[in-house]
Amino acid sequence: MSIEQQTQQSAGQEGSHFFVLTLEKRDQPPLTAEGTCTPHPGSTRQSLYRMLYDAVTAKNPRMAGAAVTFFLVEPNRL
Repeated sequence: MSIEQQTQQSAGQEGSHFFVLTLEKRDQPPLTAEGTCTPHPGSTRQSLYRMLYDAVTAKNPRMAGAAVTFFLVEPNRL
């Protein structure tokens, strides 16, 4: 499932989790992606991290191989 599919929710609904992912790479401005997603049942924090990293770098190929300087995922509720 792509990041767009996970972050585009029907009107009035958001994903079950909120994420922020910041990438940095030499000679490139930092890139921060944020949004909501609903992980598949049985997903782990690591599998969600990999899916988000891969989706963000696929959408922004200049950031392939970038270092992660910040990653947050938590339930999307107050």
